[in-house]
Amino acid sequence: MSNFKTHTRINLILALPLLLGGAYYFFSPKPIELVTFGCCFIYGTLFMSPDVDLASQIKLFSIRGLFTLPFRSYALFFRHRGLSHSLIFGTLTRVIWLGLHALLFAYLVYQIQPDKQTFWKFIQYYKAYIIFGVSGLFLADTAHLAVDHLRGSSS
Repeated sequence: MSNFKTHTRINLILALPLLLGGAYYFFSPKPIELVTFGCCFIYGTLFMSPDVDLASQIKLFSIRGLFTLPFRSYALFFRHRGLSHSLIFGTLTRVIWLGLHALLFAYLVYQIQPDKQTFWKFIQYYKAYIIFGVSGLFLADTAHLAVDHLRGSSS
């Protein structure tokens, strides 16, 4: 059974360097786009993996616990190894879940709601960073799921 440490080691020591090299070779991105990809891959590996539905089992007052704070209630809606472990929908549900928390935070703190025009301008302006960021999250999940599949694990 693969545990957090196994997934982390494989993702960060093997998958991340290979994917960064491949992205650099095939897409010739700007350095900041590679940094965006790498940071999102690392965040996806450490704090937003398919096993985030188990976040309530992590000590809250730890670095890992604080970064998984938005996902502590995730397990109420998603069971372990369910939609979270879906190749496409797993990443998508966690990105939407995190986005909804960000919108709620913005509304509570600043009393604002983004309008459609502002939202689409934001998407257009930061399109490359969004693509590299979501790709980092998706590929971190893909590596996690590949390890699960290869080892026949239940985590």
